[in-house]
Amino acid sequence: MKKMYIFVLFSLILSGSVRSQINGSFNFDGINRTWIVYLPVDYTPGEAIPLVLALHGYTQNGQEMMQFSGFNSIADTGNFVVVYPDGVANSWNVGFSGGSTADDVGFLSALIDTLHQRYNIDLNRVYSTGFSNGGFMSYRLACELGNRIAAIAPVSGTMTDVAASSCTPQREMPVLHIHGTNDFVVSYNGGFGNLSVDQVLEFWNNYNECPATPVIVNLPDIVAEGSTVQRYSWAPCTDSAEVILLKVINGGHTWPGSVGTAGIGITNRDIVASSEIWNFVKRFSLNNATGVTNFASEPLKIFPNPSPAGTLLIETPELQTGAILKISGIDGKTVLTQQFSPGFDRLSVDVSGLSPGIYLVRLYGFNSTMIAKLVIQPE
Repeated sequence: MKKMYIFVLFSLILSGSVRSQINGSFNFDGINRTWIVYLPVDYTPGEAIPLVLALHGYTQNGQEMMQFSGFNSIADTGNFVVVYPDGVANSWNVGFSGGSTADDVGFLSALIDTLHQRYNIDLNRVYSTGFSNGGFMSYRLACELGNRIAAIAPVSGTMTDVAASSCTPQREMPVLHIHGTNDFVVSYNGGFGNLSVDQVLEFWNNYNECPATPVIVNLPDIVAEGSTVQRYSWAPCTDSAEVILLKVINGGHTWPGSVGTAGIGITNRDIVASSEIWNFVKRFSLNNATGVTNFASEPLKIFPNPSPAGTLLIETPELQTGAILKISGIDGKTVLTQQFSPGFDRLSVDVSGLSPGIYLVRLYGFNSTMIAKLVIQPE
């Protein structure tokens, strides 16, 4: 039996409200395994809370995954814990030549147990997402740890040929897959020992007994960054599972809607991958796959728009929970953040500090992400 010695270092980050970012480690299988866990702003000890495993890409680490994914803000509005584990030698064991050979399935299972003991994680609502190598690892967890993972959402990562041939899922697995068609690191069309995106989704559609024909929707092209998004939905599947593909036309090996730039090629700004992921996975649990409604993105109404630098009025449906508004440039860098209390339908936002240009405005609520384009004109 593997022994674990747990050492956890606590640090508080103050940003309007007290938020907890905690560095932790334990010895697993003779290796010191490390992670960063983020507790949402409304975290209450003793209250059962969901957990999202956010797995970094090859050569990256948990700190980088936390920075570019922007999951902490989503965790604040969705009230879930997110953990950013570190792979051994900055990689996950998914069968790549030269990659990690550590027991990452065992490590991540032990990490779930550790976080459950410390923060009362709801073991029926544990989810996995990841970028690139972390996406491959999420699929491996779906194959080998399906009795603990309620849903997965890989980004720019598929399955190796070997992993697919040996995959024996323990249950139907809801899958959201996000991938760019111009991904030259993990090709959309497969090859070099990896399945294509279509082959991966065919595998899970067959296992989940989903409909043969998807419903296809073209999402709004909000930002002209050179890419668009198509949503493919296969549902209903057995045991209320679902398979969704967000096909990023001309997108590169990137995390859509990332904070800054992560990866290679065009980063789509029409969607926020982290928000899409949470809105998908939160609908599923190990004991009830249909307990939460699916919320599509809703539009924001901004007045005036285009606007000189000054004060904006933003109209929204009345929100019964708090929300966070973020304004970012077309490069994805956040230039303004503002928190709002529950029970509002109009917001006043001071944008006098913004330079003329095109911006993306997103309002993150508990059940939805509302989005709009903003043009600031010279005075």
